[in-house]
Amino acid sequence: MKKTNRNPKSSISGIMPYTKTPGLTSFSSLWSIKHALNTEKVGHTGTLDSFAEGLLVVLTGSLTHLVPHITEFTKTYQAVVCFGKETDTLDPTGTVTKSSKAPDQESLKSIIPSFTGALLQVPPVYSAIHVDGKRASNAVRGGQEVKLESRQIFIYDLSLRDFREANDEDPCSYALLEITCSKGTYIRALARDMAKALGACAYLCALRRTKVGPFNLEDAACYSTLKPFTIENGIANSAFFFEQNKLYQNKKPEKKTVKDSDQTVADIQSHLLTFTPKIAALCGFRSDELKAEYESSYLNGRPLKPKMFSWIHNPSQEEKSPFFNEKEIAVFYKDGSFAGMMIQQDFKLSYGFVVPKEKSERKMKVFSWKQLMDGAFPVEWIKRGTAISVGSFDGFHAGHQSLLDAIQADKELVPGIVTFKSSYRASEDGYEGDIITSEQKIEYLENKGLSFAILIDFSPEFSRIDGNIFVDLLCSKCGLSLLVEGVDFRCGYRGAMDIEHLKAVSEAKGFSFRVVDDVTIDGFRVSSSRVREALGASDFATAQKLLLRPFSYDARGLSFKQSSSNSDGMDWFDGQRITRQILPGDGSYDVVVHYEELVLHTSCMIRNETISLLLPTQNVADKVREIQFIGQR
Repeated sequence: MKKTNRNPKSSISGIMPYTKTPGLTSFSSLWSIKHALNTEKVGHTGTLDSFAEGLLVVLTGSLTHLVPHITEFTKTYQAVVCFGKETDTLDPTGTVTKSSKAPDQESLKSIIPSFTGALLQVPPVYSAIHVDGKRASNAVRGGQEVKLESRQIFIYDLSLRDFREANDEDPCSYALLEITCSKGTYIRALARDMAKALGACAYLCALRRTKVGPFNLEDAACYSTLKPFTIENGIANSAFFFEQNKLYQNKKPEKKTVKDSDQTVADIQSHLLTFTPKIAALCGFRSDELKAEYESSYLNGRPLKPKMFSWIHNPSQEEKSPFFNEKEIAVFYKDGSFAGMMIQQDFKLSYGFVVPKEKSERKMKVFSWKQLMDGAFPVEWIKRGTAISVGSFDGFHAGHQSLLDAIQADKELVPGIVTFKSSYRASEDGYEGDIITSEQKIEYLENKGLSFAILIDFSPEFSRIDGNIFVDLLCSKCGLSLLVEGVDFRCGYRGAMDIEHLKAVSEAKGFSFRVVDDVTIDGFRVSSSRVREALGASDFATAQKLLLRPFSYDARGLSFKQSSSNSDGMDWFDGQRITRQILPGDGSYDVVVHYEELVLHTSCMIRNETISLLLPTQNVADKVREIQFIGQR
């Protein structure tokens, strides 16, 4: 099996709110994230015990530098506590060592106020705290006696959400608690101490972390995999781990690697948050933008000066996050990518850490229809809202440009296109071919500054999709907020949904709908058919007017072989048309050949769908990317 090539140095940077399920360790949970994001560089900001579930905030790439800051955030938990029994680990992975009479609900309510505010807490001996260079839990299992010192914690809020009294069938009582607390708080130890105050004993049946600082479990990847957090499900969780403990009392369970489903992978990918000034503010940082002319000085570690930055945003008292950090400032490059952290102290700026500027790579995201259905679309974009135009877009002419302008007009929305890899007419007899290939589409849209494209493989099955269902999916799967179309747009089975129908649907669904008028050039409506007519007549000047650029034939994938020699040091190289892209008729043409980053003005002949180019070497022929048609010879 071919191994996936992973390069941690180029790993994607972001914040991943992820849902851990019971039974996995926090470190095992990281495997799914590493796999889905194709990276090794990840850092967690606080673990959860194997029996516990809930929110893990994982940082990837360069953002792993922020782990210590996010680790300091307050956390919120829900806990199911069993009163009347205690285990050696204070959780369901241990063995019952004590029992007592179970307290009732009123008794528990009476002590809750005394367990809020600043408290001294002795951590459980079965914990990861190091004593004499060893984990306390390992030392205890090795037969050593371990005594841990109390430490100060802070309980910001403690409330009773549900309670089940003891009965004849079960002598224990159970409480569902919600706790907001400081870093370093052990909920197992809190349950132990509350029981002690009641003259009883207790252990933790189940634990769910619901919040870490500004990050919420409901917004995390794979949240739908969790069951409702109830007393009944907490008891079931406890029973499961007690049984597991019996099964593997004398041996460790075998480690099994379970392959994540495509939907799980897509869910993880869609929930990765880009570190932006807005996210930085939620995390308690001020933000600065580095001026482009000072990037070199910044990257070379030269002294930081206020003049190097375009603005310093110091939030007002109302805007300040509860986690506001007075000294550390998040720095961003002009293009919005994260540049690192700097520290301001006594009116002086110094470096925290620097994130080198990433090489320019494709920024536009491309999704298949299946990926969209699997939930791969970024959740932060869905929340922000998208501006979309749907169409075949087989040429991207001046009329299409007016649609692109309209979807990019509202800077608050994420602009994108829903289109097809090839025209729905591609299967028709006599079809001349698409004006551009899907690869050229992507390059064109990216150069125009769009954020995403959804490429659909047109099929008979897809053609039968109901227009209302199609629009519903765009709303739910990619946050449709604005739909922009031309006056003759139709969609759905047999084009049943026209402009008037779409207007009514937009009002019912709550998204904006805008119709863009036709564009005319030289008194004629611009259309893909007009472009094909011009190319068929070798009228490249008119085609350029309609396309707003010269017509280029996509030669990637063509294999050019030398066919004959020429006396001026140039040889003819022949390639056979292999795509459904339109090709000018038979004849001789002046063309510009693009290969690598270079261009060559030369000649082209077309005969029976064989393309011949006059080129200097086979090496150049092997690197031809596009053939730009200038005129007929």
